[in-house]
Amino acid sequence: MIDSPCVEGSTVPQRERLPLKKYFASTFAIVLLGSALVSPAWAQFFEQEIDLDKLFSEGTSNRGKTLVLAGKKIGDQGVKVLASHEVLKNVVKLDLRYNEITAQGAQYLVESPHAGKLQSLELRHNDLSDGGAEAIANSKNFPSLAKLMLGWNEIHDPGGMAIANSGELIKKLKKLDLRGNFLADATKKALKKSFPHIKTLSQL
Repeated sequence: MIDSPCVEGSTVPQRERLPLKKYFASTFAIVLLGSALVSPAWAQFFEQEIDLDKLFSEGTSNRGKTLVLAGKKIGDQGVKVLASHEVLKNVVKLDLRYNEITAQGAQYLVESPHAGKLQSLELRHNDLSDGGAEAIANSKNFPSLAKLMLGWNEIHDPGGMAIANSGELIKKLKKLDLRGNFLADATKKALKKSFPHIKTLSQL
């Protein structure tokens, strides 16, 4: 979203150079313009709309099996559109790094009717928090998921323990990344016990 522009450096001509009526008219116009520029309606006019259909199309490769949207900053609303979009139907590898996704976005994703073929879900460097981790851990919507990347997502012990106790994930995951989160030693120990075959957890 583009910050609302503001009027800078606007100067009112000296009084002696403008008749009084023109002076007040000019001042009033500047005040109105400033108010308009900072109003939500005017800000919305300047907001850049993302063409998500185009973004999805450009990010798709490997005959529709790979979708890379890293760094596109689509946010939760973009994930909501993606979750209901048919482009996701054949996607096996989904890369959503650096997209400002919160727990709400994770919830949209786990509720998607098109995510059944996902094998690799890349969500590093977002803001999923415990709520997002819990949503993914409790979901049965990813039957084919083998790789889950959740590093640097503001996840604390509740989210970490939800993953450690997730029967669905324990059965399927071959790779799990939780680096850069805020996990106590007890949580790290529980994760390593649940996923002894995932050697990368030794880096926690």
